[in-house]
Amino acid sequence: MNPTIDIIIVNFRGVHDVIQSLEQLGAWPHGTVWLVDNSAHETDMAADTAALQQAGIGRPWVTLLTPGINLGFGRACNLAFSKSTADFVLLLNPDARISTDDVVLLAHTLAEQPRLGAVSPKIFWNDQHSFVLPVAFPQTPCYSMAMALATYSRDATRWTASFYLKRAVRQMASGHRFSTGFLAGAVMMLRRTAVLSAGGLFDPDYFMFFEDSDLCQRLRRAGYALAIVPAACAVHEYRHKAYKAGLMSQSQRKYFRKQYPVFYRLSNQLAGLATLTRPVDPAKWFRVLPRPVTSAAEFAEYTGGASVMAFSPSWLMMPAIFRPSFAEARCFDEPEWALLEPATYVALVDSDNSTLSPNWVYFERAA
Repeated sequence: MNPTIDIIIVNFRGVHDVIQSLEQLGAWPHGTVWLVDNSAHETDMAADTAALQQAGIGRPWVTLLTPGINLGFGRACNLAFSKSTADFVLLLNPDARISTDDVVLLAHTLAEQPRLGAVSPKIFWNDQHSFVLPVAFPQTPCYSMAMALATYSRDATRWTASFYLKRAVRQMASGHRFSTGFLAGAVMMLRRTAVLSAGGLFDPDYFMFFEDSDLCQRLRRAGYALAIVPAACAVHEYRHKAYKAGLMSQSQRKYFRKQYPVFYRLSNQLAGLATLTRPVDPAKWFRVLPRPVTSAAEFAEYTGGASVMAFSPSWLMMPAIFRPSFAEARCFDEPEWALLEPATYVALVDSDNSTLSPNWVYFERAA
């Protein structure tokens, strides 16, 4: 008997993304697509709610849930999960898209590997499939300490960033499933029995962010493995929004307080990490582009048309969004540039001049 597969999508002021995601999925014969509308109670969102209701017409596999308040991502997923009885459940961000065939491939992987608790596909950053999102980085005391200490040595940090990038490109290009310690909730398929063994889906104490890291910890402690399945593909148009920082910081403190209470206490509620971290001077770590950049053409002008192999919002160059193949790298084009939020970034660029080695540049993407 084929396993049943439900899909959970949480909407908050993103109805157009949700509808695109439904269109990408097409008809869904394997279970229910649960839409949780976290903005249905807002008076200025009446038109969006009506659009979601309209999207469900003619799609009997879609069920719309309107909790009446903004539950946050985790609790909204919990609401849909509590109503689902499917063997496998795919969590899908509204700005993520995946085909039916790729969802089924993830489900077959779980069906064939009973000790896998959760899997994710290779996730591209854009519809062109010209950049790949990195695997979720470890959320552990060791990793947090390492990132703080990385600010002490530019060369060591560059070597580490290069090592991780080369490994990520190799792993994603191989097509073979590989294990990982953490998965991102943006596109993640879960085994129902594993989730129940781990104490349930998301801890309701998290409004948004780090609830997926918490779940991954609990799944592994319950004896289940996590994996990436590069043969399956999705797109998640991740945006580096500055306003997320405060909420992420708050959730990070909750996460470490719950998962690593001793480290949390010894680090003075993580404040010690900030004290340990040295400020990074971009002019000493990178080639700095002379002024804020307004277009892909201007970026090409400032860099001499250098190929962009990877880029990161982090001055430590990790985690980085990278090309599927460095050999096919090219400069940013306008559609790629349009996805970059106004912010500062570092990019690994490679000149056509064979005497120059790849190097990181620092730039500001202007509004």
